[in-house]
Amino acid sequence: MSRKIGLAGARARSFCVLVTLACATYQPAAGGEETATKIDLGKGEIGAGLNEFDLPPSRAGRRGSWTLVRDASAGTGVAIEHAGMPTSEDQFSLAIYKAASLRNADVSLRLNAAGGKSEQGGGIAIRLSSPQNYYLVQLDALRDRVLLSLVDNGASKEIVDVDADVASGSWHTLAVRAKDNEFIVSLDGIWMFTAFDKTFSQPGRIALWSKGDSVTRFDSITITPLPASEQKY
Repeated sequence: MSRKIGLAGARARSFCVLVTLACATYQPAAGGEETATKIDLGKGEIGAGLNEFDLPPSRAGRRGSWTLVRDASAGTGVAIEHAGMPTSEDQFSLAIYKAASLRNADVSLRLNAAGGKSEQGGGIAIRLSSPQNYYLVQLDALRDRVLLSLVDNGASKEIVDVDADVASGSWHTLAVRAKDNEFIVSLDGIWMFTAFDKTFSQPGRIALWSKGDSVTRFDSITITPLPASEQKY
């Protein structure tokens, strides 16, 4: 089945080009000689913090609550949960993975927008040089959208967003391939959009992202550097 996505329907922003109009299943590269990192949550202690992640405070000095919780619907029976911040302010919360700094990579995870009044959803931050500078691939369950944004000096600008069927309280697989200035985003194995931006071209860290009072769960996190044959510098 295919669908047409016009620029108005996709609400495209500057520096973004949609290069194909037909939905297709997006399969990340096998990685060649590169090795995928799969974060094993099953070894963690329920209720414990995230030892493999840095948890920076928001601009207002608050930290989101990130813990390991038992979840029978998660791949290993354990999920990372962001419990939300009860505030009306526009607060972002990050859990920054310590072990990887990459420019070009396939990154995927499962995400469950489990709750929240003003916000429901979460996402993947890539090429993060600081908590105020990164690209964000975001799933928004309240507004039924998938977005790519640029967070530059703490200010968020949407590059592109598209309508999507995003159910609250259900697991969705969110994936992005970052290759130079190209970003291919998929949801549940279905291509959502291809966008281009060259603001951040250096390697950076990868993070889980949530916002405001959203209760968000994450599992099945996989990070695969693109093979050397696909790297351009």
